[in-house]
Amino acid sequence: MIEVKALAELLSANKMKNVSVYDLSTNSEQKFVVLSTSNKVQDSKKVADIIAEDYHYDGKIEGYNKGEWIVFDFEGVTVHIFLAKVRDKYNLDKLYKPKKISI
Repeated sequence: MIEVKALAELLSANKMKNVSVYDLSTNSEQKFVVLSTSNKVQDSKKVADIIAEDYHYDGKIEGYNKGEWIVFDFEGVTVHIFLAKVRDKYNLDKLYKPKKISI
Protein backbone atom coordinates (compact mmCIF):
# COMPACT_ATOMS: atom_id res chain seq x y z
CA MET A 1 0.00 0.00 0.00
CA ILE A 2 1.18 3.51 -0.72
CA GLU A 3 2.32 5.73 2.14
CA VAL A 4 -0.61 8.05 2.92
CA LYS A 5 1.49 10.71 4.64
CA ALA A 6 3.85 10.99 1.65
CA LEU A 7 0.87 11.23 -0.70
CA ALA A 8 -0.71 13.99 1.40
CA GLU A 9 2.60 15.87 1.39
CA LEU A 10 2.89 15.50 -2.39
CA LEU A 11 -0.59 16.99 -2.81
CA SER A 12 0.20 19.91 -0.51
CA ALA A 13 3.51 20.57 -2.24
CA ASN A 14 1.72 20.79 -5.60
CA LYS A 15 -0.83 23.55 -4.94
CA MET A 16 -3.55 21.33 -3.48
CA LYS A 17 -5.43 22.89 -0.57
CA ASN A 18 -7.39 21.44 2.34
CA VAL A 19 -5.79 18.01 2.10
CA SER A 20 -7.73 15.72 4.43
CA VAL A 21 -7.12 12.07 5.23
CA TYR A 22 -9.80 9.72 6.52
CA ASP A 23 -9.16 6.27 7.98
CA LEU A 24 -11.92 3.87 6.91
CA SER A 25 -10.03 0.76 7.98
CA THR A 26 -11.77 -2.27 9.39
CA ASN A 27 -10.37 -5.17 11.38
CA SER A 28 -9.67 -7.04 8.15
CA GLU A 29 -8.73 -4.26 5.73
CA GLN A 30 -6.74 -1.03 5.80
CA LYS A 31 -8.46 1.72 3.76
CA PHE A 32 -7.84 5.47 3.53
CA VAL A 33 -9.56 8.25 1.62
CA VAL A 34 -7.62 11.39 0.75
CA LEU A 35 -9.48 14.54 -0.32
CA SER A 36 -7.85 17.67 -1.74
CA THR A 37 -8.93 20.89 -3.43
CA SER A 38 -7.50 22.60 -6.48
CA ASN A 39 -8.14 26.15 -7.65
CA LYS A 40 -7.79 25.34 -11.36
CA VAL A 41 -8.38 22.38 -13.67
CA GLN A 42 -4.80 22.73 -14.94
CA ASP A 43 -3.45 22.31 -11.39
CA SER A 44 -5.66 19.26 -10.84
CA LYS A 45 -4.41 17.60 -14.00
CA LYS A 46 -0.79 18.48 -13.25
CA VAL A 47 -0.88 16.85 -9.82
CA ALA A 48 -2.77 13.87 -11.28
CA ASP A 49 0.04 13.42 -13.80
CA ILE A 50 2.61 13.58 -10.99
CA ILE A 51 0.72 10.99 -8.91
CA ALA A 52 0.33 8.67 -11.89
CA GLU A 53 4.04 8.87 -12.67
CA ASP A 54 5.42 8.78 -9.12
CA TYR A 55 3.20 5.90 -8.02
CA HIS A 56 3.27 3.98 -11.34
CA TYR A 57 -0.53 4.06 -11.50
CA ASP A 58 -1.80 1.76 -14.24
CA GLY A 59 -5.53 2.02 -13.56
CA LYS A 60 -8.04 4.37 -15.11
CA ILE A 61 -7.85 7.93 -13.79
CA GLU A 62 -11.52 8.78 -13.38
CA GLY A 63 -12.52 12.34 -14.24
CA TYR A 64 -9.18 13.34 -15.73
CA ASN A 65 -10.56 14.68 -19.02
CA LYS A 66 -12.93 17.17 -17.38
CA GLY A 67 -10.58 17.76 -14.45
CA GLU A 68 -13.20 18.91 -11.94
CA TRP A 69 -13.13 15.72 -9.84
CA ILE A 70 -10.25 13.34 -10.43
CA VAL A 71 -10.16 9.98 -8.65
CA PHE A 72 -7.37 7.45 -8.19
CA ASP A 73 -8.21 4.08 -6.69
CA PHE A 74 -5.06 2.49 -5.31
CA GLU A 75 -5.12 -0.66 -3.25
CA GLY A 76 -6.06 0.63 0.21
CA VAL A 77 -6.13 4.32 -0.73
CA THR A 78 -8.62 6.35 -2.76
CA VAL A 79 -7.52 9.86 -3.77
CA HIS A 80 -9.95 12.62 -4.78
CA ILE A 81 -8.79 15.88 -6.36
CA PHE A 82 -11.65 18.37 -6.53
CA LEU A 83 -12.23 21.86 -7.76
CA ALA A 84 -13.55 23.82 -4.75
CA LYS A 85 -17.12 24.13 -6.09
CA VAL A 86 -17.34 20.37 -6.68
CA ARG A 87 -15.91 19.49 -3.26
CA ASP A 88 -18.42 21.83 -1.63
CA LYS A 89 -21.30 20.38 -3.66
CA TYR A 90 -20.67 16.73 -2.77
CA ASN A 91 -19.30 17.42 0.74
CA LEU A 92 -17.59 14.07 1.27
CA ASP A 93 -15.83 15.66 4.25
CA LYS A 94 -19.13 15.64 6.13
CA LEU A 95 -19.66 11.97 5.31
CA TYR A 96 -16.20 10.95 6.52
CA LYS A 97 -15.76 13.54 9.31
CA PRO A 98 -15.73 11.05 12.24
CA LYS A 99 -12.88 9.18 10.55
CA LYS A 100 -10.55 12.16 9.95
CA ILE A 101 -6.96 11.67 11.04
CA SER A 102 -4.04 14.06 11.42
CA ILE A 103 -1.10 13.50 9.16
